[in-house]
Amino acid sequence: MSDKDTYQWNVLLRAIKDRNVVPMVGNDLLMVDTPDGPQMYYRLVAEQLANGLGIPRDRLPEGFDPNDVICAYERFHGDLGKIKDRVLDIHESLKPAMPEALRLLAEIPAFNLFISTTVDSLLADAVEKVRKKRPVEMAFPDADFDDDKLQYAGSAVYHILGMATSYSRFAVTEGNMLEFMHDLMTNKEKAKNLINKLRSSHLLILGVTFPDWLARFLLRLVREGPLWNERPMTEVIVDGGRSPPDFVRFLRKFSPENTVVMTDISPVDFVRELHRRWMEKYGSTELPPPPGSEPADMASGSIFISYAREDRDAAMRLVKELTAKNLEVWVDQLNLNPGDAFNEKIRKHINNCSAFVAVLSRNTEDQQPRYWRREWYEAKEKSKHYTATDCGFIFPVVVDDSAPGGLCSLQYFQLSSAIAPGGFPPEDLVKQLDRAQKNRRKLAANR
Repeated sequence: MSDKDTYQWNVLLRAIKDRNVVPMVGNDLLMVDTPDGPQMYYRLVAEQLANGLGIPRDRLPEGFDPNDVICAYERFHGDLGKIKDRVLDIHESLKPAMPEALRLLAEIPAFNLFISTTVDSLLADAVEKVRKKRPVEMAFPDADFDDDKLQYAGSAVYHILGMATSYSRFAVTEGNMLEFMHDLMTNKEKAKNLINKLRSSHLLILGVTFPDWLARFLLRLVREGPLWNERPMTEVIVDGGRSPPDFVRFLRKFSPENTVVMTDISPVDFVRELHRRWMEKYGSTELPPPPGSEPADMASGSIFISYAREDRDAAMRLVKELTAKNLEVWVDQLNLNPGDAFNEKIRKHINNCSAFVAVLSRNTEDQQPRYWRREWYEAKEKSKHYTATDCGFIFPVVVDDSAPGGLCSLQYFQLSSAIAPGGFPPEDLVKQLDRAQKNRRKLAANR
């Protein structure tokens, strides 16, 4: 994708804007400033590890990494053992400045899920510093990808090779990587949500310098079928020519339609160009709500209506019908992708409502990150300790002709639903909501 490839750049930028691209970040993006100039972070880790283990430089290959150092250690027999503590100490002591490429990626607001192929927390630190809020960190094999946690936090970093912590497994050597990939391939239930997410997203693979065999297995993992099968999603691999020639030839032979391998630009330079084009096209590193978009205040004890944008007509009909029955209802008619100030107000309204109505339909089966999922998460958390009434707190309402038993979105709440075709509520639902509102306000008045 050179400057002449404007069309391809625009395709990528639109996919990113639609939040349908997941960046996968590797070692080569972790360039940090040192007194001797820019250095790769894991080269610094490797040098300190070699010093700590007493490995002379003449026993290490040129451009050595932590795997080379550990394999040169005579007392290493496959298991990290005490070496793990040394690695953890090194990560804690280095504390490098934020790598430029990670900062630039974090400044593109449409990226909300990042996949890290390294075990450090530099990517999460960069997102926190840029966005003023810590992303949720998840790691295989301890946790699967959790979209609810992402929606709650606003962004997430998932470590596919573990995190460098004292309480979890993480990969340092190629042997570790083999075990992690074997676990992923043979126990897919452990990362079912992650795999589904990657299979339904375009992947932007940046500076991931895996061994040839590992890279092939990773790409096959995110495909439902063989690499040569056509699919709507693509992978863009930016490696600056660091991938083995056999791997590049393999992809160009077996996945020419769905995989683009870029060998003529470094991953850091690619991120710089991506950031420049994003800024040029969209003009900001933020996507704030437009003026006047902040949600209106809600009267305490109102009924909160949560819905997908595609169900707006049915949701507004439900509001109209409930209001006609003298119920006080609150709804966000703008349905935006808001910022933190907006989020706090929505959270406050859910905490102060008497009942949370989740409007369900085929449209809520969408697995892409959507704002109403964050509202659902807030409501579900509140329902765990809600005692203001004896009517329950969450009321799922199906507004189309979907069979309730087949809706995954209904299974999320693990509650029975009311059927309100087109947003016209049944009388039983109106009575339950009326009772919930009156009981909640009566309890508040007696306090």
